[in-house]
Amino acid sequence: MPFSIAASAGLLLLLLGTPVGVALILIPVVFLLIDPQVPLVVIPQRMLGAIDSFPLMALPFFVLVGQVMNAGGVTDRIFNFANCLIGHVRGGLAQVNILASVFMSGMSGSAVADASGLGQVEIKVMTKEGYDPSFSAAVTAASATVGPIIPPSIPLVIVGAVTGTSISQLLIAGILPGILMSVAMCLVVAWIAVRDNLPKRPRATLGQLGRSFIEALPALLAPVILIGGILFGVFTPTEASAVAAIYAIAIAMFYYKELSLRGFIEVLIETSVIVGAIFFIIAGAAASSWLFTWVGLPQTLAEWIGGSVTEPWHLLLLVNIFLLIVGCFLESNAALILVAPLLFPIIVKAGIDPVHFGLVMVMNLMIGLITPPVGMNMFVVMAIARITMLQFVRAIWPFLLILIGVLMLVTYVPWFSLAIPTWAFR
Repeated sequence: MPFSIAASAGLLLLLLGTPVGVALILIPVVFLLIDPQVPLVVIPQRMLGAIDSFPLMALPFFVLVGQVMNAGGVTDRIFNFANCLIGHVRGGLAQVNILASVFMSGMSGSAVADASGLGQVEIKVMTKEGYDPSFSAAVTAASATVGPIIPPSIPLVIVGAVTGTSISQLLIAGILPGILMSVAMCLVVAWIAVRDNLPKRPRATLGQLGRSFIEALPALLAPVILIGGILFGVFTPTEASAVAAIYAIAIAMFYYKELSLRGFIEVLIETSVIVGAIFFIIAGAAASSWLFTWVGLPQTLAEWIGGSVTEPWHLLLLVNIFLLIVGCFLESNAALILVAPLLFPIIVKAGIDPVHFGLVMVMNLMIGLITPPVGMNMFVVMAIARITMLQFVRAIWPFLLILIGVLMLVTYVPWFSLAIPTWAFR
């Protein structure tokens, strides 16, 4: 009874728009006030223990990389190179949108950062060229979901930190699924381009392509340095995040010279706000996770699933449906921190590879970013394009369907997520 009251209070607070971290902390507080089985001091102890983690040190640096890239002129150069590369095909700017997100994903590790940074450039240019604003917003929101799949990835770092799974393997597991998602979205754009007779731009000259490539090259080298360093054991993922941050600052301030000292200070302030919010959610989720374990929720869930599901493929289907629903209502990082510790013991017991499942979890929750009612990417692009939720939903459905199709393919063909980690760490 006390747990039901506490959980209901937390759910009500979330529905009323209370910050996620606050709602998650209040769940165990309400429980212990009603049923004081242990001292309240256990809550701050669990919160501090959760954020006192070396792997989580990668988060501030990856967030900083994304903010520096957006403020330092990197976004414009990536978009310009992608435009010179494929902007001449029918619906080319929409294809450019996806390709630019692939390039950007190798630096920011955040879908929302990609949607807000690249989105401001992409939606403005696409609308100016005659594309429907709702279609421009849909392509931008959908393509940004690739950001946390292709390394680096803030959500994958969180999964590794809260479950004890190898962060290095999780990061590189996303390479092939991220490429698969991008190709699938490009095919959707190609179909829509023919159906709606979308515009195309003049083909860029060889000189324009070469100049745009040289300008974008330092940015494009960032993921090569990052992934290469992890694969060859030069640095750990946490150390790689610091290297990526230093590299991003160097090219933004000294190569492109578009990030001033004052601008850098503003970037640090913005990064601090974002990181503070993420760590507060992590701390709050740790407090709630402790309560769930205390009342035996993981064991109850495992017994229920074990009694109703006999085959791993049934289990994966059930978990995918569950995560897609969760992603519609919870912020992705909060959902990962809250749900991953509950699901991983069940998945491992069923013989499913934890690296594979970690990636599947993140793919599910990235799809949640473009679905109502609380998809963050959805709200970002709606604000930029100045469209309603109904307009966005009408435009996003082809991308939503193809991304769910790719999710099912990756879920039931583990080779896509495990091929590179198996080769790299054999």
